[in-house]
Amino acid sequence: MTSYLPQIGELVVLLLVFLLALALASPVRRRTRHDQRGLGGFAHHLVRPALVLILTPLVAVALGQWPPAHEWLAAYPNHVRAWMVFWAGVATVGLGEAVARQVVAWRGREWPVPELLEDMLRVVLILPFAFLVLRLELGWNIGPLLASTALVTAVLGFALQGVLGNLLAGMSLHLTRTVKQGDWIQVGEVEGRIKRTNWRETRVHTINGHELIVPNSELAGSVIHNLNHPTALRRHRVDVGASYSDAPDEVIAALEEAARAVPDVLEKPAPEAIVTTFEDYGINYRLRYWTRQYHRRAYIDGQVCRHIWYKFKRRGIEIPFPMSDKLLNDFMTVVYQQRKLESDDRDVAAIARDLADSQLGAMVPLDAADFARLAPRVRREAYTHGEVLMAQGDAGESFHVLVSGRLQGRIAGPDEVTFEVGPGAVVGEMSLLTGEPRVATLTVAESSELLTFDREAFVALLGLKDTVPECLADLAASRMAQNRAAADASRAAREQVAADPQERAGVLRRLLGFLGRR
Repeated sequence: MTSYLPQIGELVVLLLVFLLALALASPVRRRTRHDQRGLGGFAHHLVRPALVLILTPLVAVALGQWPPAHEWLAAYPNHVRAWMVFWAGVATVGLGEAVARQVVAWRGREWPVPELLEDMLRVVLILPFAFLVLRLELGWNIGPLLASTALVTAVLGFALQGVLGNLLAGMSLHLTRTVKQGDWIQVGEVEGRIKRTNWRETRVHTINGHELIVPNSELAGSVIHNLNHPTALRRHRVDVGASYSDAPDEVIAALEEAARAVPDVLEKPAPEAIVTTFEDYGINYRLRYWTRQYHRRAYIDGQVCRHIWYKFKRRGIEIPFPMSDKLLNDFMTVVYQQRKLESDDRDVAAIARDLADSQLGAMVPLDAADFARLAPRVRREAYTHGEVLMAQGDAGESFHVLVSGRLQGRIAGPDEVTFEVGPGAVVGEMSLLTGEPRVATLTVAESSELLTFDREAFVALLGLKDTVPECLADLAASRMAQNRAAADASRAAREQVAADPQERAGVLRRLLGFLGRR
């Protein structure tokens, strides 16, 4: 041990002497850290050993001007050579890493080795080389040093079992590519995105905004649900019940239509709904659809359920609820009593007022009594934001009066046109008047209430007065002339475009055909 102490002293003095060269190289290496490709990648891995090899002779010459240092360097000339050989080995390891990185980059792949494992591999490669330099260049007896190293390693390994367990677990997770930074995972009750992983722990940023620190050993020993791999495609499901009086085909169509109305739901694979069970109080259905954002499933499922309610409401589909015998008897008693009551005409009167106050009141020569006769044939329907009321190019079998809310319109073409529609507006009437497809796509911008005229209600409107078809024919001819003017902006700027009498006559014949008259 006494002969061994001077060698330790020599090593300490050697490290202190050349510490200045290492310090001078570090700032330059930090500047190349963020560029890991091309020349920047080579510079990042080679700049420190290269600068140490260049600066070491300069530092030795400078220290040689100080007599004590000059005497030490003269007494131990092999130490400078050993230092140079060691850093040449470090440069060789850095060059190999840089070349490996370039090969992976040229193949268009990501570097597969995590930073933690990189550091450990560098130590594994450089430490044996350092022992060889001490043995071959300086002639040291490295046996006691290796024995001491092994003893210290055993003591530290026993004392740091938990730390080493986390370290090895982290290495295992990285080597197997089980998870990586940016993945959405679910481990037990923990769900979130992996923010970063180090030698001890994995930090997970949850949906609720919390940052959870999960030890690597616990993560490696758990069942991990990776929401990103092998693909982000995931299937959702929503279970809904409907009454026995509603046809299954109609319920299934409404469910699938509700799923397609949500932008996050994929068109392929297409949404599908199936019948699951027949219960005492109704039929249960299961709606299945696919997204690539399963971590947002609570919000997406909520949007689908919102659309289901509106689709069911407009189609008259009822969602049942379980009833006890007593509750069912009480319910039937109320229904029996309501059959004896006269119908409530308040909604019909409200529809008549809404019609009279809308643009329809200015389009046709009708009074309050006429609208009151028409109101029972008109449906009041609610739409939620995001629903497509009508699509450009579709056939038009109805038109609407917007009572409340707002619609967003879009006319696709070389020069796309967008517009907004507010309360009181009449939309979709031109398809019924002319028989042509829809000219614009209308989307519900905010929750809206509309009065819907189907073919039966439209025929009732035409039959209220003999002058109604003529007024609507004039309106259609005027609208068609305006559309032609909008398509030819230069012509519209030069002259006033008049309605075509032949177009008016054609529309009038079509409207009279609804009434069975020619």
